Amino acid sequence: MTLTAADFFAGAGGSSSGMSKVPGVDLRLAANHWSLAVQTHQLHFPQAEHRCADLSQADFRQYPRVDLVWGSPECTNHSIAQGRKQAQEDLIPDAEGNTLPTEAGARSRATMWDIPRYLEAMILRGKPVLGGVTENVVDVVRWVLFPAWRKALDALGYDVVPVFMNSAHAHAPKSLWSPQSRDRVYFLYVLKSLRRKINVEKWTRPFANCSEHGTVRARQFFKKRDEEPWGRYRAQYLYLCPEPGCSLVVEPHALPAAIAIDWTDLGKRIGDRSKPLAEKTLKRIEDGLQRYSRPLMVPTEGREGKLAKPLDEPGRTQTTRRESAVLFTPAFVAELRGGNSNHRSLAHPLATVTAGGFHHALVIPYYGTGRAKPVDRPIGTLTTVDRFALLEQQARVEDCTLRMLQVPEIARAMSFDADHKILGNKREGTRLLGNAVTPPAAEVLMSAVVETVTGEDLEPAGAPS
Repeated sequence: MTLTAADFFAGAGGSSSGMSKVPGVDLRLAANHWSLAVQTHQLHFPQAEHRCADLSQADFRQYPRVDLVWGSPECTNHSIAQGRKQAQEDLIPDAEGNTLPTEAGARSRATMWDIPRYLEAMILRGKPVLGGVTENVVDVVRWVLFPAWRKALDALGYDVVPVFMNSAHAHAPKSLWSPQSRDRVYFLYVLKSLRRKINVEKWTRPFANCSEHGTVRARQFFKKRDEEPWGRYRAQYLYLCPEPGCSLVVEPHALPAAIAIDWTDLGKRIGDRSKPLAEKTLKRIEDGLQRYSRPLMVPTEGREGKLAKPLDEPGRTQTTRRESAVLFTPAFVAELRGGNSNHRSLAHPLATVTAGGFHHALVIPYYGTGRAKPVDRPIGTLTTVDRFALLEQQARVEDCTLRMLQVPEIARAMSFDADHKILGNKREGTRLLGNAVTPPAAEVLMSAVVETVTGEDLEPAGAPS
């Protein structure tokens, strides 16, 4: 059964890429307010009808009807940051002298209300949309008009199921799993008249290792059981082993950000830079080196609290700004400084992943963005910090090399296919990618919707080897 689909605020094509991997989904319509985003999307989905339009002003009576809708409305007014200074910052030239055009200034001209507006227009036409997914930041649930939005979808005849998921845990059948920590809420909805419930757990329980039961499909556990589920991974919810009688907290399998980095470009030695790094950047580097004397991802701007992290974990959320740099520590750090390193790390899982570790200069480094965290766990895990913080002699800041992430690396960190091309300059490419949906999340969640709409079982991802 073929189902037609639309992608509202299609952007660089992350949601479309994921949806298109779901059996039977045919992308027919894509809309975005930024012409560069439309051009980028059209390059990869030429069969779809593209509209460059401000959806908040769109007359949906003039839009084609589809079976499925993916919507990524504006999030800035719902997020903690709220993007108040974004417009001014976009006009400040970056290191290459690039600014952003006015039309790129907002994540989307679409709002949460444009989703029910389109659904209503199709109902009035006598051909209701069968189902879809709406994505936003988790804080949208705290939006004062959110209850009214939910009631609008209910009044239009849809069952709505919220899913709080981190992109690193979207274990998709076909898309590359995302090496990035990105918390979002997704509202899955299908027509009540279908009389089928969405099997959310089938698609949203990530693989994890339990010390007692081996590989399991972890179950989500919200800490505040007396409240409506809401929040971010680790802060508001964890994952537990699903086996009867077992209540062990488990860590979902996640890819390290390292897979996104181009290791042929090590950047420039910090001590040789003609322009000194900003004091905040240096402090983040020093903090990271104190914890982990190995390659780091360093936030070079942004709000207080952003710290350097090791590169052997999933990266932190990719924003729309070029604010992440890669810091490479020299090989044989401990030996070069007196040979006082702790070789126990070579026997741990990290040594296996790095093909020998720093001590033997055989490093295949790993990346992460944000705070410094342990090497064998996704971002946020604090259970094995001491296991890998074993180097007593750390690299000097001036001996490390540093460079900004490049657009192809950011695209890989977002889990785009290797051949997915992003148009525009570096700053525009970063904005496109920072606004994108990670393809594995779109594939997993739209699979759940398609399975419900068609009544035909789809195959989820198999256990990782």
